Amino acid sequence: MPGHSSAGRSWLVALFVLNTGAVMVFQVRMARGVTGLASATRAIRRSGLVMLVSCAVFALSAGASPWVAAGVLVAGAVLQVVAEMQQSAGSWQVGFDLAPADRMGEYQGFFGTGVTVARTAGPLVLTALLVGWGTPGWLLLGGLMLGASYGMGPAVRWAATHEVTAHRRDRDRDRDQTQDRVKQQPVPAN
Repeated sequence: MPGHSSAGRSWLVALFVLNTGAVMVFQVRMARGVTGLASATRAIRRSGLVMLVSCAVFALSAGASPWVAAGVLVAGAVLQVVAEMQQSAGSWQVGFDLAPADRMGEYQGFFGTGVTVARTAGPLVLTALLVGWGTPGWLLLGGLMLGASYGMGPAVRWAATHEVTAHRRDRDRDRDQTQDRVKQQPVPAN
């Protein structure tokens, strides 16, 4: 089929093992630098850029000789797993930092619906883009990833601002109530 790699299906197993092994070995190391919302959005932004490059590299495997295609696929897979680990670290930090402590489960449940949507729509979208369109589909997928990653910064800033305002209001209300209770308590006689 034109526009597809000639590397052979056996390379799929090698790429899967590469991805799994890299995540097992490097995920914690990659996540170490993600410590707050600012570093999380930077990691997500970097992941979008690396994913765009990864998609472009994967597109280069089309029409190449089997060994060249295999090398290109390995390079693309390395870039893809780096992007995956950056995105994962950033999104976990965002998901936990924006959730109020008393509603963590509710927020995490809603945040997790994105995975369900991706697993539902992903195969259809990827089949249409990558099998149907070939190289332009790879580039469009990379562009969509880049756009989504850069859209995360404004969304996180908006959510943090609104969340901070709500938390500040709740904190001030709780502090005022505590101060009122302290004022109303009788002073013990010495």
